[in-house]
This record gives sequence, C-alpha cells and structure tokens, in this order.
Amino acid sequence: MCGISGIASKRLSPGEVTNAIARMTQALRHRGPDGTGTRTFVPPDISCPVSLGHNRLAIIDVSAGGREPMCNEDESVWLVFNGEIYNFPELRTKLEAQGHNFRSRTDAEVIIHLYEEEGPKCVAKLNGIFAFAILDLRQDRILLARDPIGVKPLYYCRTADHFLFASEIKAILACSLIGTTVNWQAISDYFTYLYVPGPETAFEGILQLPPGYCLELNLRDLSERLERYWSVRRREEIETVSYDDLKFLLRDQLAASVKRQLVSDVPLGVFLSGGIDSTIVAGLAKQQDAQIRTFTVTFEGDEYRFYNEAETSRAVSQHLRTDHHELVVSRSEPEDVLDLVEFFDQPFGNPTSYLMYLLCQTARKQITVALCGAGGDELFAGYPRYSAVRLARRLGWMPRSILQFGSKALEIVRDSYRTMHLKRVRKFLEGLDSDFCVQYAQWTYFLNEEKKAELLLRCPGRSHPQDQLAASPRILRQALEESTLKDVDNQILYMDLRTFLVDNILEYTDKMSMAVGLEVRVPLLDPEFVDLSLNTPFAYKARSGTPKMLLRDAFGDFFPPVALAAPKKGFNAPLAHWIVTVFDSYFEASQSTRHPLRKQLGDDIGISWREGILDWNFIDRLRQQHRRGQRDNSYELFAFIVFDVWWRKYVAHTSPMRFW
Repeated sequence: MCGISGIASKRLSPGEVTNAIARMTQALRHRGPDGTGTRTFVPPDISCPVSLGHNRLAIIDVSAGGREPMCNEDESVWLVFNGEIYNFPELRTKLEAQGHNFRSRTDAEVIIHLYEEEGPKCVAKLNGIFAFAILDLRQDRILLARDPIGVKPLYYCRTADHFLFASEIKAILACSLIGTTVNWQAISDYFTYLYVPGPETAFEGILQLPPGYCLELNLRDLSERLERYWSVRRREEIETVSYDDLKFLLRDQLAASVKRQLVSDVPLGVFLSGGIDSTIVAGLAKQQDAQIRTFTVTFEGDEYRFYNEAETSRAVSQHLRTDHHELVVSRSEPEDVLDLVEFFDQPFGNPTSYLMYLLCQTARKQITVALCGAGGDELFAGYPRYSAVRLARRLGWMPRSILQFGSKALEIVRDSYRTMHLKRVRKFLEGLDSDFCVQYAQWTYFLNEEKKAELLLRCPGRSHPQDQLAASPRILRQALEESTLKDVDNQILYMDLRTFLVDNILEYTDKMSMAVGLEVRVPLLDPEFVDLSLNTPFAYKARSGTPKMLLRDAFGDFFPPVALAAPKKGFNAPLAHWIVTVFDSYFEASQSTRHPLRKQLGDDIGISWREGILDWNFIDRLRQQHRRGQRDNSYELFAFIVFDVWWRKYVAHTSPMRFW
C-alpha cells in the first residue's frame, strides 16, 4: 500500500507544479514511510505540465527497484500505484513471453507492461486491490483506475485550469488550488449514514472515483471520460448448484484467494475476532503458513462484556494453533478518538474506526501486512437487518395500528447500553414503511429527513438548509436498482456491498491502517469470490434461522464449539458507555468557558452549534434522553461531535492540523 498523487495544470508553470506535488506528497507521508518519489513532465513531451507523486510502503520487492513513479523501457509510460496485484506472477510470465523486459520484481511494473499491451482495458485483467494513475506521453492522457470492490480509495478534482488526484482528500486541499466549499448534500447524507456516500465528498468539486471504474483524462483540454469496467453479474449456472456442491466451490475459491494474498516480502498476520469470517481467513492462512500470527482487540471491565471477543478469539487461536496477540482497551480519551478526523478529511461517525486504529497501530509493531475478514456479512447475510427484512414481509398483513402500539409501548422502557437488542426492536417498529429504501434506511442508519430538518438550521451559502437537498434513501435505491441478480434478498446484499461496505467498512479500514503504514488485505472481497457469493441462493445463507449457515458448514473444521455457539457481536466500540463517561464532556465544554477541557480542546469547541449551523436544542434533547437512559442516541451524538471537529479543522480553520 502507498499514497499516490498527481496534478496537471494549464495555468501553473513547471516549477509551480513541482512545488504543488511536493505539498501533496508531504500530506500523504503517513501512507508511505519507506520513501517519497516525484517527477514532473513538461511540454513539448506533453500538452501541459504534469507532476506525479508517490509515498511508498514497500511490500513486494523492497529494494530501490520498486521506487515510483515507475516507467517502461522507453519512458513513454509512467505509473504511480497504491495496492497489490495478486495475479502478477502469472501476468508477468505472459508479458515476458511477449518480449517485455522487467527491471524489478514488483507487481507495479506488471501494470505498466500490461498497459502497453492492452491499453486502458488492462484493468479488467488485474486481480487485486488498487488505485493507480498511468501517464501515457504518447497518447497525451492520464488513466486513473480503482479496484472492482473499492478497497483502495482515489479522489480527484477538476477545475477550468487544473486536474488533481490523490489517495486522500487532504493532498488535494494541500495545493490550495480549490476552496474548502462545503457540499451540503454530502453533509445531509452524513447525518443519515454517519459516512459520506461516494462518489460525493464533503467538499464541492472533489469526487471519489467509484469502485470498478476508470477515468481517462485528455491532457489537451483536461476533459475526462468515466467508464465502468467491472460489476457483479448474474450467473444462472450458480443459482441451481446444490448446497453440498456450493460448499466445496466456495471453499476452493476462498482458499485460492487467501493463498494469493499471503504473498509478501515483509512480515504478515491476520486480524482475528473469533467470528465466522476472520476465523475462516485465519484457518485458510494457517493451512498455507504454519507460523501465522493473529491479532485481536479485547476490552477490560464488566461494562464492556457484550463487546469483548477475547474468549472466542483465544479459543479459535488455540484450535488453529496460531501465534496470538491481544490488545487490551480499557477506555478512550476524547483527543485520541477525535484526532482521527485528520485521517478521514471529512466527517466519519463510526467509532469502530478508533478500534481499528489501535489494532493496526499495535499490529504494525510486528507485521506490515494483515489479512482481515471484511465482507463476509454483506456476502452471506451476517447482519441482523437481513432477518428484519424477511420478518417485515411476514408482518405485511398486520394492521399498522398494532405495530404503532408496540412502538409506543417501548417508549417507557429504558435502553440497555450493554446490548443492542432493544434498540434494534425500536428501530424495526419505528422504521416500517411502504417504501422499502426509506424503511431500510430507518432500520439501519440514523437521522431521517424530518430530524435532519430540525438539526440543520443554517447552511452557509444556501438560502434554506433543506433547499434542493435530495432525501438520503436515494443512495440505497440507486444501488438496489442497478443490481441484475435474480434473488431479491441477494439484491439487498449487493446494495450493502455498494454502499455500507465501501463507504463505511472499507473506508475506515484503509484510512486507519494507512495512518500507521500497515497494509490490510481482504480475501473475501476477491471479485471472483464476490461474484460467486452474491449468486449463491440466499436460502443457503440464512438457513434454519442461522446466518452464514453455508460458511459454517463449508469451513466447520476451523471452529471450536465455543466459536460456533457464540452470539454475533461484530467489531463494535462500546459507544453508549463512552458517550456518558467520556464524550459528554465535549458538549459540556462547549457550553462553559470555564470547563477544564476548554483549554485542552480549544476555545472554538462547539462552534457548529454555537454559531447556529446545528441546532443546540435538538442536540441537547437527544443528549438528555441518552443521559437518562430513555434512548440510546450514542451514534447520533457522536456524529454531532465529529462534525464539529471536522468543521473547526477544515472549514473554520480554527484548530491546527497535524498533517498540513
């Protein structure tokens, strides 16, 4: 993994472009601790000045031969690359047979020579996780590409005079060539999802390249063309395969994926929670490497018992005989969690990101590459919401008055901060709606349109905060409607793959791992395995009321009894407790100039509600409900705090940025 950046400009001089790329690579130095490389190209070799930048995290061929920007033999094609190409050995063999000469053992150089043979179509032949840019001097163009599932990020921005791209938004902003104008549609969506759905970002004019897409930039006029090169396709031959045959097929394909992803010239390990997905990855890795190391986050204290996966992860480790390491978390400090805004560059309200940061930080002391089980819940119906979808269908005949009565009856019951069960029942009953996407958003996510209308009082630059803002469930609807899968329930899994997985799970996995220079690989998101999994009949996945039944049966030998019997917990932070014991002080400090945290967190704390952008009365109402135990509003409250920190750092510019 690495950080890439680039700029093409019709207005800046070659020297100014070179200075700009220096600022961009400086902003991404945490992504590449093993070296920085830049190169500037000028007319007449090209239509306008172009600079490419690369921050290197050396994984394959750690020698100087792997430095980037990297070129072909005649220096007409140049590459900056972030990621890993797992099928590069096979591709290299074919390319060498076609007469191509290699100067290194890297997977990056394979991309260059494959591009020489195939042009932009080369992307479809790559198996891996990647974001890269190719500068073709002969064709006077830049090709940007992002991997099929969206494991690695790539942002870009085009103005009348400039085109910029980078692995993180902060590198684009570091050039000071565009303003930090707030994208209020993205902010509205954030308060529903607690992440900003792609391809939008929190900044007007900065976009994210969608997964499975290429962008061709014509350097003569800086015009661009987007093209999709990969999507999940319907495979009728899989829909009729028997349960037993699918067990063997899934096992073979996933074993091949894990085997490919174990290739590394640096130390490697597996993130192990004790859940189904990470256990399978660890078991398959153990079959390939007898010395595999596993890493787990655990919690101290009885109040965190619901979130603690120490027992199951230890049992799995002992069963598989891995070299196991535990990271114990007792509590957090506000500045530690909130500083992570600097890595996301836009509001991101999932506190699991902090746990991922701690896990990566600790693992990085021993390894440089980690495999994880991300994607299994989306592919094999692991989340409780999939059961809710099926239950809602069965309740379709029931009068709404009865369901509404049940919802009101729960208002007098206190939420438990130890489990999510009551909160899920509340959201289920309150979220039933004739529009499925509205219903699903209310079950799965957070503020609906009515609540956001209360929250967003003032959007600078807009006459009214809700003017021309589209309702957030449109994101789900767009993803659902693009699916060609036969099974309706698999279409919902596909919807989550294209939204929740990419912009939430994979977003924090990339940002938190790269914050400490750690590469994280995701074997379950191999495109061929994704294709197979989403075409597998849904009835095989949630069988006899048990989620992921097919996976359990296919890999049953990897699980000790305690792991199979353990309830699903997920990789979640105990946020409801943290709001009361830690983060409520953020709200208190924003209301009192004498609060002891005011000096530590800054006098501008709470600026977004003190200046009337967010409504303090709405925030305080949710805060008091949470403090009294009436409702678990922890995620909403955390989202308000994160937004305030982001606003202070990126919009008001009143707080220092460590990485600028």
